[in-house]
Amino acid sequence: MEKNKNIIFVVLIVVLIVAIIVVMSFSKSSESVIQTLNSEEVSEIIQDESLIIIDVRTEEEYESGHIEKAINIPYTEIESKVNYDKNQAIAVYCRTGVRSSEAAKTLEKMGYTKIYNLGGVENIDVELTKN
Repeated sequence: MEKNKNIIFVVLIVVLIVAIIVVMSFSKSSESVIQTLNSEEVSEIIQDESLIIIDVRTEEEYESGHIEKAINIPYTEIESKVNYDKNQAIAVYCRTGVRSSEAAKTLEKMGYTKIYNLGGVENIDVELTKN
């Protein structure tokens, strides 16, 4: 009788350990690779020469003023037009932050691992250019 109790106890401990490992692996895999930055962080990150900056607004919005080295790819075209190394750091922004959030999620689904959501140009203190 005592032997059966010990076996049941050991089995329960093993099941508990396996359950903990499974839960931990799911929580790690669900961590987002998207980093949302505040205005100060945006000013710093856009200085990185290796960073690809994508303006996900319309072409007309882009032409009205954009971050200096940004390229224009509307958020609805991200999946079909972005084809960089999956470890390449990419930053996205729009006017208010809604479209950049969608673009960042799309990039994450595509397998990119370093994504910065700069939010909306209305909310960050960055100089825009027309060129």
